[in-house]
Amino acid sequence: MLRHPLAVSSHRHERFRQALRDHQLPASDAHVDRLHEFDGDLRAVLLSLIERIELALRGRLDEAGTRMIGPSWHLDLRAFRQRAPIGTLRARFEQAVARSHDAALRGRAGDEVPFAVLAEELSLGTLSRIAGAVVPELQQQVSRSFRIPQPTFRATLQHITHVRNCCAHHARLWGRSLGVPTPHYRQPSDLVEQLVGAPVRSPYRSVVLIEHLAGTARRSCCRSQGLAELLARHPDLLVGLHHPGRQQRPDE
Repeated sequence: MLRHPLAVSSHRHERFRQALRDHQLPASDAHVDRLHEFDGDLRAVLLSLIERIELALRGRLDEAGTRMIGPSWHLDLRAFRQRAPIGTLRARFEQAVARSHDAALRGRAGDEVPFAVLAEELSLGTLSRIAGAVVPELQQQVSRSFRIPQPTFRATLQHITHVRNCCAHHARLWGRSLGVPTPHYRQPSDLVEQLVGAPVRSPYRSVVLIEHLAGTARRSCCRSQGLAELLARHPDLLVGLHHPGRQQRPDE
């Protein structure tokens, strides 16, 4: 029996300790444990908010496509740009139907399934590709519903998908730069103001962006309140998210 079992592997434990040292923060075992809990809580809240974004994306894509073309709009060439990867998308649609455990899809061909039903089986990554491939009129309707400029919409969804994968696979967010950057935004003003000074690969920028997108899905979101409370309880750890107001100065 282990005398002092760790909550995480020794490698991960030491990586957290080194991350604290890199930001000139106390790095005792107690501080490492606290950071591990904070990072886990942050990932859990972000996953919950991203779930809200994904569900809204499914519905808003279908609403816009159905209004323009019909319930099977995703199979109509008029819904997509000229150079869109139609073959790749249709292959993903067929795969999603084939591996589904939903009785409503069993034995049905992919071209018999309306997008509203199919979307329940599609990953956020595939939904992101669809949103980037549809014609500008469709994309504008959906991006506007998330209060994001159309030219940045696909890149925004790519970033959200990256953050979602990091959270789902328990990758550390604190003290790192994310592999997929966020776009540079010029509007809306309330989002731009919150992002001023935050590096494009910073976890803080991701937090603000995810909260913004999730906020369009519901007027009052208790999950966003949980995020704000989590950050408020750990003001000293905001430096590891690259919060523009908490960057450590050389004389600190």
